[in-house]
Amino acid sequence: MEFEVEETNQSPSGNYKEIAKEELSSTLESHKLWVESNGSQGNQANLSEANLKGAAIVGASLQNAILNKAYLYGAYLKRCNLKDSNLSEANLRGANLRWSDLQNANLTSANLTRADMMKTDLRKADLTNVQNLSCEQLNSAFIDKSTKLPDYIDISWISDTEYECKKVSLRQNKD
Repeated sequence: MEFEVEETNQSPSGNYKEIAKEELSSTLESHKLWVESNGSQGNQANLSEANLKGAAIVGASLQNAILNKAYLYGAYLKRCNLKDSNLSEANLRGANLRWSDLQNANLTSANLTRADMMKTDLRKADLTNVQNLSCEQLNSAFIDKSTKLPDYIDISWISDTEYECKKVSLRQNKD
């Protein structure tokens, strides 16, 4: 699937790496080659601590990418393949993750405040200690019994695919 990248001029506070549009496009292309060649060509994308605030990265192949501590506030990640990726401690506040594949992704301690997770595949994902995850977000996504959830979310499974979600306490965000 083709992807598009749009540049943002907004900088967050903190020590995030600035990534130019051309560098991001090159990184995504190299990562796609790395995935398609099973690691024999290209390079694994390492965008940890990158400032990708508001970036539009639609349909990108980012499976197994390293995005820990990335600043993805308001990023448009619709239809991205983020399977097995590391998004631990990433700021995904207000990010659009619609129809994205996050199966087996590491989202521990990520900020999910108001992230759009409609039809997002979170099966086997690790959501331990995520900040501000709601039942509404989970109900619009796909989860399974192996999805690791934060302590403040209580799931009662009715069947293998149906469940009831209850938020038992709030986990406040850091930003």
